[in-house]
Amino acid sequence: MSIVAAVKAVVLALLVTSWWNAAWVSHLVQDIRTWRDFFLATQAGAVPYVHITKEYPVLGGALYWAMSPFVDADDLRQTVLVHGVFMLAADVLNTFLFHRLARAAHPGLALPATLLFALNLTSLVTGPVRYEPFVTTFVLLGLAAHRGGRHHRATFWWAVGCGLKWYPAFFIAGQEYRLWRVDGRRAHWIRAGLVFALATALINAPFLIAAWREETMANWLAPYLFHARRPLYWDTLLGVGQIWLGALPWERYAGLWSLALMVIAIVVRPAMRVEAKGVLICLAAVFFNRIYSTQFNLWFYPLLILTALDGSESRRKALFGLMILLDVLNVLVFPTTFTPAVAEMGGFFPFAARDGGGPWTIAFSGAIAIRALVIAWLAAVLLRSRPEPA
Repeated sequence: MSIVAAVKAVVLALLVTSWWNAAWVSHLVQDIRTWRDFFLATQAGAVPYVHITKEYPVLGGALYWAMSPFVDADDLRQTVLVHGVFMLAADVLNTFLFHRLARAAHPGLALPATLLFALNLTSLVTGPVRYEPFVTTFVLLGLAAHRGGRHHRATFWWAVGCGLKWYPAFFIAGQEYRLWRVDGRRAHWIRAGLVFALATALINAPFLIAAWREETMANWLAPYLFHARRPLYWDTLLGVGQIWLGALPWERYAGLWSLALMVIAIVVRPAMRVEAKGVLICLAAVFFNRIYSTQFNLWFYPLLILTALDGSESRRKALFGLMILLDVLNVLVFPTTFTPAVAEMGGFFPFAARDGGGPWTIAFSGAIAIRALVIAWLAAVLLRSRPEPA
């Protein structure tokens, strides 16, 4: 843990000092920049999802509400530093949690596997400026419970994770489908559903009741409506299609296609362990969705590493090799080629690459296309492999 803490601290220090004026850093910290008004409002006494809203589930807003007293909202560099310190704390905890899981799976490879989990390029680049580390904490707690046979506890932890970002709910679906189809536990999903519903109600109830009393229910509903109407992001397969080929009217349905792929991922190969199933679900979610942020890879990296540790040596080499390749491509897309590609094109819009793109735009587009191929390749390896015993 000390190695991880030291490396992460150095990266954070470089981010707010030597690298601060680099163009790619400006893009990297954009998400934090959007929290300025939230911080100012909460420092003035506003309650998230009651008086103000944000596009994330309520625990996401609560996390930044807890961060708010330490932030100088008008000083972006100080805000990034505070944010990075909060994420560093979660990263250190996650390193401890993951090492326990890795040691149980393969003691001889626990240390290198943990370093790969904690210090991969995506984590180093996006960890300080995104709040995925806190979601990962609950994913790991759920995995520990699941691997210990405590499925209701796993459901609870993943339900809490859903209060930060919604993707852990699909891990619950994967777990319950396997228990239903393979283990013959036909009623287990009902109890799991009740655990999920209770945890979700407890998380949302304080904000929901307060919003109802203040007649500001729209603030609580806003995150759900935001994602239903979210526009196309350009660092995606479909986004690349539009900057080269022009507007693609059918791209608005990509979210539905991704959801269909995720359902298929849940039901295919029911004997697949939940770790591999979770990776497959996440790959289905990002393959050609309308949004694929760099940090999304952190959703499935811990599951992928544990899947590799549980498998044969040849399977392990294949999965680790594909993860490293995918990780490099992921950071090549954003922020490495993204920043100069934007400068070449003057922004993102239909035909921008055709009309104004240059070598960086070609590199950006190529990295996204190759990343999609690697995602498909990784999914094929997971589907082709024989399910490991639970």
